[in-house]
Amino acid sequence: MLEYLTKEDLPESLGDIIDTIGIENVKELIKLAGGGNVYIPSENSVVKSFRNKLIKENFDGNYKNLARRFGITEMQVRNIINYKKA
Repeated sequence: MLEYLTKEDLPESLGDIIDTIGIENVKELIKLAGGGNVYIPSENSVVKSFRNKLIKENFDGNYKNLARRFGITEMQVRNIINYKKA
């Protein structure tokens, strides 16, 4: 039955999501997570581990340059470089 619904048939609160990812993708999302709570992480948290990987790969001993390049503090760069997984 879901396949027959149009944007107008769905709750208005889904309007922005439909406009962003398309109605067919919203229908798939409804099938996958309908009735549940879905947490969508912020862009920053999604790219953070990738950014940290780039920082480690590009580390040449100069904390200041990496801090400027990635828009973070030198202390954050030091913490990223020195972080060891337990």
